[in-house]
Amino acid sequence: MSAGFQWGIHNKETPSTTTTHQDPQTPRYSSIPTTSSMKKRKRDDSADGNNTHNLNAPRRYIHPSTSTTTKFKKSKTPKISGQPLPLPRLIESLDKLKLQKVIEDLITIHPEIQSTLINISPKPTLHDSLTLLKEKFDMIISHLPYKCDVESDYSYLRIKQPHLQEFFSCVSDFILNYLPPLETNMIHSLSFLHEITNLIHDLPNFTNQEFQYTKSTAYEQIANCWLIVLSQTDDDEALKKNDENDLIKIISELNVVEKVHKHDDVSFNKFQKVIDYCNHKLEQHELIMNENNSNGAVPSSLSDLITVDYSKYSIANTSSM
Repeated sequence: MSAGFQWGIHNKETPSTTTTHQDPQTPRYSSIPTTSSMKKRKRDDSADGNNTHNLNAPRRYIHPSTSTTTKFKKSKTPKISGQPLPLPRLIESLDKLKLQKVIEDLITIHPEIQSTLINISPKPTLHDSLTLLKEKFDMIISHLPYKCDVESDYSYLRIKQPHLQEFFSCVSDFILNYLPPLETNMIHSLSFLHEITNLIHDLPNFTNQEFQYTKSTAYEQIANCWLIVLSQTDDDEALKKNDENDLIKIISELNVVEKVHKHDDVSFNKFQKVIDYCNHKLEQHELIMNENNSNGAVPSSLSDLITVDYSKYSIANTSSM
């Protein structure tokens, strides 16, 4: 029988009796004594005074429905035995860490499926990426010692492995994921870099020389990524004019210069080259405006000079910057 459950109402089999069906024209018994013969036999028994059972006496007629010889068949029930969960249900029951471990083990056993998993996996959203990095950051803070100077060597060595190293490794992986040409939305790239730079600012400023070098190097690399994103169209002359207009619009709307100035102050001038690049682009744009004005083309507003195709941008995520 099937080992699975059947969630329904099972109809019991109709009980059967040992009495067989007969032709309605045929009597149920071969001979039934008449009333006169029954009375005569009764008088003979009384006269003889014999109380023993007469084997030749006729049997009483018993209706088949009241027969005590009726037998019922036992209803058949399916045999149920244990079996593993179906794979979709098993996956559904796993939490994030267990599912992650299963996938990692699967890749270890079958490394040839890595490319397939990468192709079928959806790209993480900006929110999901920042949430994961914030979790890595929180792990650093939560493992700092309570009764010790937060910036001491002891505190640094306590969180260095694996928490601090895991944080920087995660930052590196996600920054590469948000750089062109893989990421074509400049707003997403700049928003991500801004939030990551803030997380680096918020790390405890350990006095350990190794950490100071690591933090300084991180600022330099992140500042370089800001430049890569902002200057991604500089080498494409065909698209340079329109894209520069887009860049000026983004720099203005996201307050990029103001934010980079703040990052530069905290990082001890690691972002100066980003500031210089933004100022250079703004000066070029101002020169173009002045040339147009001198030639008689007087724009009514700054928006008349800028044509931006907003279809390739998502403004919803700019609130974090």
